[in-house]
Amino acid sequence: MSSTTTMDQDFPATIREVATLEGHEDRAWHVAWNPTRPLLASCSADKTVRLYAYSKSTDPDAPELKFSHITTIPTGHAKTVRAVAWSPSGKTLATASFDSNIGVWAQEEDEEGEEGAFNPAAEWECMSLLEGHETECKSVAYSASGNLLASCSRDKTVWVWEVHPDHDFECMGVLMEHTQDVKCVAWHPTEEILASASYDDTIKLYIDDPQEDWFCFQTLSGHSSTVWSLAFSPDGRFLASASDDTTIRIWERVQEHKWEYIDVLEGHERSVYSISWGRGKPLDSGDAGSLGWLASTGGDGIINVWELGVGQSAKDPRRKALTHRIIAKVSQAHGVHDVNSVVWCPRKGFEDLFATAGDDGAVKVWKVAPS
Repeated sequence: MSSTTTMDQDFPATIREVATLEGHEDRAWHVAWNPTRPLLASCSADKTVRLYAYSKSTDPDAPELKFSHITTIPTGHAKTVRAVAWSPSGKTLATASFDSNIGVWAQEEDEEGEEGAFNPAAEWECMSLLEGHETECKSVAYSASGNLLASCSRDKTVWVWEVHPDHDFECMGVLMEHTQDVKCVAWHPTEEILASASYDDTIKLYIDDPQEDWFCFQTLSGHSSTVWSLAFSPDGRFLASASDDTTIRIWERVQEHKWEYIDVLEGHERSVYSISWGRGKPLDSGDAGSLGWLASTGGDGIINVWELGVGQSAKDPRRKALTHRIIAKVSQAHGVHDVNSVVWCPRKGFEDLFATAGDDGAVKVWKVAPS
């Protein structure tokens, strides 16, 4: 697929702040939306995880969405909690810490009653502590099936864990392909394909071979500096990577085990620390070629929301091309502070909602709406 750029400076959408969630005593590193329940988790250098519940308001004079802090998990980690990830069931939360460990958190089963009642404010317990990394853990992610958990570390390794009943985990592979600190791991939305990003400026792609265990089947090179964040497109056809070189690169799956660079998104002045690719809500109702919305943020404090799609190639009308444009933008999203994380809400009906975490210790919730 070739590439063409369609930039629109008269942004067709706006980003509106819905809520500012304060309470962390140090920088907020990461946020994660529960995929099945109205919960948002955030983690911080203060070693805690804060959980917020949200609901739609029925009062026309009140904000459309109401967020409330329901509990704080102390975690017991000895150092910063750098990342959090919910399992696909929404019942388990994983924490990655600079103390080199991964915590797995859940509530006792009897907290969920016969009619499905759920009390997220009840005590969350550490069901497993995954040890093995030699130094700071930077990222953690569950596969789409929930059967696998991936973690990565400053120790240059990526670990793949198999999830067993009763919160038991078995290490299925220690991948030592990177030559530097590994910043991020991300799973394909439907297949057990794992991607990792590193300080060595590369992206590695892995699969499981029943006879040879997990292995790297491709290295994606092109960024000129650290790759901080990764995001697969909702349909799994594309992979986005965000870098210290201020760009976002788009890679397309052209064969079963082959990905190619096809496009670059430029719109940041400093390092792009985090990206998230959601389904979004196409601004043109008849746009059948939409690939969703990509949100990006980083050291410049800017949030960009990009609309990506498939259209005709400007060079060759007979071919299809990836199109992109910034549809909404916010500057100084967390004041003068860096923004460390941006994540779209995955729940149906909330596709236009995302959250950010910043060095100011705050978590903010934003909504994208047509101008």
